[in-house]
Amino acid sequence: MCGRYTITVDAGSIAWRFGAERPEFEFEPFYNAAPTQQLPVIIETGSQRQLVLMRWGLIPHWSKDMSIGNKLINARVETIDQKPAFKNPFHRRRCLIPADGYYEWAKVNGYKQPLRIISTQQNIFSFAGIWDRWVSPEGLAIDSFSILTTTPVASIRHIHHRMPLILPFDQEDNWLTGPKEWNPQAVQHFLGSLAPFSSLRAYPVSTRVNSPHFNDPSLITPV
Repeated sequence: MCGRYTITVDAGSIAWRFGAERPEFEFEPFYNAAPTQQLPVIIETGSQRQLVLMRWGLIPHWSKDMSIGNKLINARVETIDQKPAFKNPFHRRRCLIPADGYYEWAKVNGYKQPLRIISTQQNIFSFAGIWDRWVSPEGLAIDSFSILTTTPVASIRHIHHRMPLILPFDQEDNWLTGPKEWNPQAVQHFLGSLAPFSSLRAYPVSTRVNSPHFNDPSLITPV
């Protein structure tokens, strides 16, 4: 799964990396991005990529209240086309989640050691994501997202049995702009073609990352 991650560059750097319009807003670096926070997301409207902020934890458009989003921070790639909450966003509202690392916890001598997992080749990468728009009874529109997960690549398989689906650079455009409607066979072919980026490494970090209240550069310092 993916329950915490990092994106430690500014909005302009993210927009440049993904070929998106530079947004009017700015935000502080996220050294400990957590569910329910407003986080940067790349979507495509027409032929133009946009950098927007969305709430982490997908709230389906048909939901009666937003609390369901707390349980929908991740979507398994193997079943994404079968789950009612994920099926429509998968077909119609795919997105990229900019990141430069994520956290996982491994058992070491009887306790859980937090690890930061990063790319060995590129500073900023992307998680495959889906999003939806929910409108509250008061008329407030909330855009929210979920991160796809998959089986881990060899370099980090010993840490956890799941990992976020990190897209290789040459698969990002296909994820955003691929067909919106498929038959079941085409869906399985598309999902099967999503080989996750594999050049990853992990290093231990402070247990301060266990609390989402902390957000500072020391969280990504090796210990």
